[in-house]
Parts: sequence; structure tokens; C-alpha cells
Amino acid sequence: MSDLKATVSEIKTSSCHMGFHVEDYERIEYDFTFIDGVFNVENPNLADCYKKWKRCLAVTDLNIYNIHKTKVGEKAKTIPALLSIVDSMNEFGIYRKEPVLVVRGSLVTDVADFACAAYRRNTNFIRIPTTTIGLIDASVSIKVAVNYGSYKNRLGAYHTPIHTFLDFAFLQTLPTAQIRNGFAELIKISTCSHLNTFNLLDKYCEQLIDLSSGRAKDSSQELIDAADKINREGIHEMLKLETPNFHEIGLDRVIAYGHTWSPLHELVPETPLRHGHAISIDMAYSATLANNRKIISDEEHR
Repeated sequence: MSDLKATVSEIKTSSCHMGFHVEDYERIEYDFTFIDGVFNVENPNLADCYKKWKRCLAVTDLNIYNIHKTKVGEKAKTIPALLSIVDSMNEFGIYRKEPVLVVRGSLVTDVADFACAAYRRNTNFIRIPTTTIGLIDASVSIKVAVNYGSYKNRLGAYHTPIHTFLDFAFLQTLPTAQIRNGFAELIKISTCSHLNTFNLLDKYCEQLIDLSSGRAKDSSQELIDAADKINREGIHEMLKLETPNFHEIGLDRVIAYGHTWSPLHELVPETPLRHGHAISIDMAYSATLANNRKIISDEEHR
């Protein structure tokens, strides 16, 4: 028996026609776990998710050796990349409800998560982002997609992971450029709705960029505490803004700041910009345009 609840009722559509009205609500429920060392054998959290299955299909990129590999980069978010992951799932013989493990940055998770959404209409997955932008931004959203031609995220779906593990220890080996890339999303969310986080970023940003977002070995406890506060509050704020509108029914979204023109910079140029760099340009232009039109004050613009 199904425990899903929905209603079907007869309706009168006109004086001589009858019909039916169906009403159902989708429950979205999943967890985030902050943990340093998610792959440490002393931490059973991830292993416990796979005890039932006694095996695991992992999707990652060329920087991490595992069962399946795929290229990284905005221009690699393609249908062929999607189909290569589907081929791997098919060869592995994924069971219904068996979760695929998706490990890496936001670009890999976008494609792999969409593959899970499409495979047998709904395949579970567990998400482990490993970049700043993946941890801060992509981990929050349930949007999954690939690009089509020069159009970003033109094909996609809304698909929820059953669990997301947030391990900021991965940032120890992240290139500085990728730290900067992710910080743009933190600047976006704090600019829009969380002044305390913005002030912390303003105070510590150079140290955080130079010291792997507070995860480098020579980071001070003060910097580690600031990084943890920035990351947790930034993610919490993103979730609070995202959850009432998971399926983007409302298009006037605060968290879309910086995303008006930025997709063009990520796909159209022969040498595309990273996501964070593109939205930084977009945020600066949008704020300046708003200031010129007297929508925000000179102080707010500064």
C-alpha cells in the first residue's frame, strides 16, 4: 500500500460536462551534515548510507580516481557527458532507490544529478561537493541541468539528494582561483540578505583566499572560526531563500542577483569565465546600473 496522499474529485466543467480534479503535494525532505573528513574510515556517516547495498557507484571528475570519471568545466556540461554517466549507471546495474555517490564541484554535480533525475525517472543520489562554489551554492539547490548549445542549463529538472555531506577540508587542496570563484556566491548572498556575513568577509577575505578558506594548516583559530561562521550562515541564508521557492515558481528571486547577464560570459566566449568571476561582473554592473537609476544610494552602492 502507498502512503502517498492525494485527492481525486469529480467536477462539473459546464452545464453538460463532467471531469476530474487531481490534487497532490510533493514533500521535499533531505539533510545536510557538516563533517571534516567524510572519507576518513573513522567517520561512519557515509558508509552507513551504503550498508544496505554493500556497494557504491561514484561519479567524479578526472581529478579524482574512482569508478567513473568525467571532465570538468562549464562547456563540459553537455548531453554526451550526461549520457556517459547514464551508460555507467546502466553497466553498473543501479537498483531502484540505490543512491549514486556524486563527488566533486558544482559542474560535475549538475550533470550527474540530472543523470540521476532522468535515469528510470528518479534515481537517488548522495552529494559530496568538494569546491567552494559546490559547497556554498550548488549543494543548496535542487536544480540539476546540462547546457544546450550556447544556452546555460537549458535542459534540466528539479531533483533532491537524499543526503548532502559538507566537508570543507577538501578546500585544503583547492587552487586559489577556485577559492575566489566560490567567494563570489558568498558575496552575493551576504550582499542580499546577511550583513554580518558580509562584514566578516570584508574583514577576513584576503586571509581566507590565501589560506584555503581557513582550512590551510597555518590558519589561526580566529580565522577558522570566522570561516565556519561565514560558511554555515551563508548556506543557511541560501536555504532560507531557496526553500520556499524550490521549483522557481516565483521568478523574482533575491538569490538571482548577479545571474542576469553572467551566463553569457560563461558559455559564449572562446575562453569562458568561471561562474564566480562572471557573476562578480554581473553584480558590479547591476549595482552600478541601480545606482545610476537612483534605485540604491551611493552608500549602498559603495
